[in-house]
Amino acid sequence: MTQKFKIDLKTDAKVEKKEQKKIIHLLDSDQTEVKLLSEDDVGQAVKIMGKCSFEVTEKEVSDIIKMGFSYGAYVDRMLIGVSLAWPAHYDEAAEDIAGENPNAIYNEDPAVLLAYEGRGVRRILLRKKEEEAIKHGFAYSVAYLYEDVPKGEVSSYIREAGSQLEKLYLSEKYAFHKTKKGVLAVKKLV
Repeated sequence: MTQKFKIDLKTDAKVEKKEQKKIIHLLDSDQTEVKLLSEDDVGQAVKIMGKCSFEVTEKEVSDIIKMGFSYGAYVDRMLIGVSLAWPAHYDEAAEDIAGENPNAIYNEDPAVLLAYEGRGVRRILLRKKEEEAIKHGFAYSVAYLYEDVPKGEVSSYIREAGSQLEKLYLSEKYAFHKTKKGVLAVKKLV
């Protein structure tokens, strides 16, 4: 006795697409540890940043890490990503960073080893810094994206030609303001 099976190609294609999507995913939280960087991490942080074409000194990195807002992403206890941040003052009326009383966290571009690109490390680090900023009572998360200000609407430009980092800020609901220093990404946290 033979049985006939009806094959639904659409369903099979959906299952196959789901399986493919599983391959490209955020790093599992079991594999990834995100922690506040300390003075002990300065040397490794500088090495990671150097591999990612950042020109920084140990003193610069040390001074920023001492502020207590910089995080590192580790896989199997190996530092694979560095995201420096520090307190800043965002002036909402002027749409610029100016002033002395910190109400925002300023995010430096993260440095992620090439082997871990495309796995959501930047997003994990950004969200962790935003959580820390909220704990400290900060109302904003800010970052300068680039000095050259594009013509037209910034969000459209980023959708069409933006970098991974710019698209990350766009997907995380940041607003973009053109300033004299470049494009400023801003997210209201509270």
